[in-house]
Amino acid sequence: MTLVLDAVSLPRGAVRDLSAEFGPGVHLIVGPNGVGKTSLLNAIAGTLPPTSGSICLDGIRLTAGTDQVVLAPNAPPEIPWIRAGLLLDFIASLYPSTRRDAKAVASIVQRLGIAGFMDAPLGTLSAGSARKLLLASALIAAPPVMLFDEPTNETDAASIVAFLEMIGEIAARKVVIITTHHAKDLESLAPRVLSLA
Repeated sequence: MTLVLDAVSLPRGAVRDLSAEFGPGVHLIVGPNGVGKTSLLNAIAGTLPPTSGSICLDGIRLTAGTDQVVLAPNAPPEIPWIRAGLLLDFIASLYPSTRRDAKAVASIVQRLGIAGFMDAPLGTLSAGSARKLLLASALIAAPPVMLFDEPTNETDAASIVAFLEMIGEIAARKVVIITTHHAKDLESLAPRVLSLA
């Protein structure tokens, strides 16, 4: 499994003529604010079409709505009334071929410390709990390409450890790309680093 970016440029000049190849394992994308880290993840996820170049998984161009990629964004969606458990169920339903069984889902939710919040509306969750819910949704979906935008922001130490452990358990079978300002927290898990300047 190989994700290939070939001469990718993004709107507003955030990224220009970027070529990169990502195989199974964990890859970090680092760089200061404004260099296009989040935009690049959105392009891979299909929500921000490149102005030029191509993004392909095993030779097939990725498009919006594909079930081959999941993105855990930096902020929760603007649907404050939806219950946390329903959001997880909805996201999992978009990935029927790879999503985890009920026991695995319960384990992910428990390990991230959000089991007690499944009936709570999204808008009532703290920033940290909302972030952990987004991490859980991606880990439950578990398609071939998994994207995480600043997953350690606003997350407690125990949840970061649990997240890293779960990523370590699946990394050999997935392309995992993480943007971060905290590379030191993740460097033992991700020897591959792409720096955007």
